[in-house]
Amino acid sequence: MSILSTGLSDDERLVVSPRRARHMLDCGNTRLYELLKSELESYLDGRSRKIVVASIHRHIARRLVAEKDATAERARSRPNQRRTAREPDGEAAEPKLRRPGRPRKRTANGGAP
Repeated sequence: MSILSTGLSDDERLVVSPRRARHMLDCGNTRLYELLKSELESYLDGRSRKIVVASIHRHIARRLVAEKDATAERARSRPNQRRTAREPDGEAAEPKLRRPGRPRKRTANGGAP
């Protein structure tokens, strides 16, 4: 542990810098400041912006609940849909073959390298 380190992880801190908040949220500077306008709590300590860690945790919890609700809504809106394509006579269609990528280089004798 270095002299500058307090030994606290991000979960134990009460406030973090914008740089550490971006790292915690895995987002960019623009997205962080958009969140600061709407959802995250912050204050200025002199010229240094501090973001409240509890507000970051609340933001993540809200996103998880919203994702869970959206997933449940999608499941209710399309019950028991089959995922295989059917031919007009009722049999399952053959899966389409993928288009081949770049052709292999041929050597002077006509074979693959």
